[in-house]
Amino acid sequence: MKGAIGRDHLLWAAALIYLACNAAVCALYPFYIVLSVNALLLSCLVFCIKPMWGVYLLIFLVPVARDNIYVAIGSQWNFKVNDAYTNLFPVFTPFFLFTCAGFLMHKGASLWPTEIRNPARPFLILIALYAAFTLFWSKNILSGIFQYYYLISNIMLLVIVVAAADTEQSNKKLMWLTALSCLIQSVLSYCFRFVQTTIVEHDFIGNSVWGIRNYGGILSVDDSPIQAHGLQEAHETSMLMNIFMGVSAGLFLTEKSPKRKIFIALCFLTGLSVLIGTESRGAAAAFVAMGMFFIFLYQKTSKRLVRSAIVFLAALLAFYAVEQKVFSVMAGKEETIMRLLRLGQETVATGDVLDPGLSQKSGSGPGRKTIWGIGFSGLADGTWPVGLGIGNYKFTYKTPHSHSLMFSFLFDFGLVGLVLFLLIVYVIIKSYLKIYKFQNTYLEVMSLCLMSALVAVAFQGCFDFDYTYPIFWLFGGLLFSTLLLANKRSPQL
Repeated sequence: MKGAIGRDHLLWAAALIYLACNAAVCALYPFYIVLSVNALLLSCLVFCIKPMWGVYLLIFLVPVARDNIYVAIGSQWNFKVNDAYTNLFPVFTPFFLFTCAGFLMHKGASLWPTEIRNPARPFLILIALYAAFTLFWSKNILSGIFQYYYLISNIMLLVIVVAAADTEQSNKKLMWLTALSCLIQSVLSYCFRFVQTTIVEHDFIGNSVWGIRNYGGILSVDDSPIQAHGLQEAHETSMLMNIFMGVSAGLFLTEKSPKRKIFIALCFLTGLSVLIGTESRGAAAAFVAMGMFFIFLYQKTSKRLVRSAIVFLAALLAFYAVEQKVFSVMAGKEETIMRLLRLGQETVATGDVLDPGLSQKSGSGPGRKTIWGIGFSGLADGTWPVGLGIGNYKFTYKTPHSHSLMFSFLFDFGLVGLVLFLLIVYVIIKSYLKIYKFQNTYLEVMSLCLMSALVAVAFQGCFDFDYTYPIFWLFGGLLFSTLLLANKRSPQL
């Protein structure tokens, strides 16, 4: 009885302290901020208890660009490039942290058993350890620690997604949620064409600011249809759409319900429409590479390889021409020069394949050749084996990213990081080679579709982004879980 009374006293004391803290905060900040913080804390507490719910929410929040909804600390070490902070907390940060806490507590208490073990785990651990070691030669320790947080959180995101999708049923559920998340992004991309680009920042606490931005508009300054955007800029949107179409293809080929097949087919076409609307050269070429990879390996199309490839390319060109004509009419322009065609003309005229016409753009930043050049020049003083150190490339040369996933590992972590990155790629390829001949079950077909999407992601990743982008790691978690389950469940093995 005394124990129960003691617990009651503790609960009442905790409640009074909580209310007193809320009253004090209300005296300093607007009520809506206090209400938002309380709602956030309550939801995060739920994710500690039910971390799977946190994973479901992350499927929707992780694709939102870091600089779309964020909190940033204003400081000399946190500089802006292209009106965006280098180091900031994206909208999913608190939900991710509490989901991680719930995951670790459940694992520690053996409440989250898993049926699969990721063979890439040793290389992920080595990357995390080596990245921490490179902090010793950081140009700015606070910037380096923040970039290290990006890396660790991304690795944990992959680990949690693999653990959450450790059965065929849970894997399929995450795929459906991913398709739904990307469909919402696609619809928003259409909506943003009818609003103007907006960037709003407000002071938060101390030197901190919270910001919201959206990219919008139909016409660019040269009267050509502007690149489509979702809750991120055009290149990120296009990469997300390639992943969307890969997941949709896997669901379509394995779904038995006719109504669901129709819905998934519409999802695929919506993703393709947004992809074309982004007018991203890298994403367009990546989609073609993804489609050709799928046609070559999918047994029903590989038997008629040439015919299937011709039909695929012809349908894609027709889709592109019709869509761009529609958006030209919507913009009130009967004749426009599409971005891909204009860049093609400039490539022929200038001979610059990577950055055609960049010097003619007012206010444009440095091109890829310049960005890559300064990265390699930084390694030229003997730091090839060990790299510049985590975050040092961005901090030293004031660039938003290295415009290459592979080069980002090389510049920051040297040959050591590049080898570890390539070993992870090797594990993926090795896992798929064990099952690529089998295309009978959901897991085997989805593995083929996600590997096709990986071709697109890898192709585009050669020319854009870096390892701090969480969408790579979210997709990596989905891919690894599917491959590992397929290897374990395939009866032929």
